[in-house]
Amino acid sequence: MKNDNDAIKRENKKAMPQFVLFSVGGLVLGGVLGFTLVFLDIENFVDTLDSAGRAFAIHGAPWLLMALPIVELALCLPIYFSAKKQFAAWDGEDETAGGQVEAKLSVCLWITSMATILDFFLAAAQFSGFIEMAGNPMKASPMKFFGGLGAFLATLYVSAVFQQKLVDLTKRLNPEKKGSVYDIKFQKKWYESCDEAERAVIGRCAFKAYQAMSMSCLILWAVLGLGGMFFSWGFMPAMTVCVIWGVGQSVYAWSCLKMNRPGGKV
Repeated sequence: MKNDNDAIKRENKKAMPQFVLFSVGGLVLGGVLGFTLVFLDIENFVDTLDSAGRAFAIHGAPWLLMALPIVELALCLPIYFSAKKQFAAWDGEDETAGGQVEAKLSVCLWITSMATILDFFLAAAQFSGFIEMAGNPMKASPMKFFGGLGAFLATLYVSAVFQQKLVDLTKRLNPEKKGSVYDIKFQKKWYESCDEAERAVIGRCAFKAYQAMSMSCLILWAVLGLGGMFFSWGFMPAMTVCVIWGVGQSVYAWSCLKMNRPGGKV
């Protein structure tokens, strides 16, 4: 028992300098940034930032929304058809070729997922810009607004259909896979159809995502907290990040508790 305690203490002592250095570095960086903002002309900076945000919401977001489904298809279609062609020539035995097809499908899935997230962001920006335009008939452009709204829905449709095509081809590549993207329990059914090795990969990737989310939330909290002090953003943006952070931490902790019970499942 004593040897175990000594090992724990040595491990803590070894890790402590790095932790202290990281903490002090963060405090110094935050202090320098805070004092820099104090000595700068914050009012002009805030006005410039607000003007840029309004210009993006009114003029940029609708056009980007309308371009998004086209860009998504332009990026995904060549990769998808390449994977489909490679699958058609696959003999079912060459694992390297099968892995290349899966890699291409994963890239397409990544692109469609990011396009969906960007779609929601641009839609939120356009909605805020619509409020700005509503009070100024000279700026209001119903065609631009409804064009952006239609493009928002089009991107969602394109992403859903494309992901269905990707999943269908993956199921042809791996006949044991189950689930349809239109099923609300798709992720659960897909996970249950994976073997132990695939579940282990999913677990490692999920842990990497969890770590990245936690670090991103910490950085965003710092940025938005400073913004609430100097740019009149209020506490709502930082609170939103903390809610997401708390949900991720709570789901992780609760899942660990359930998994550690006898016969526990997530």
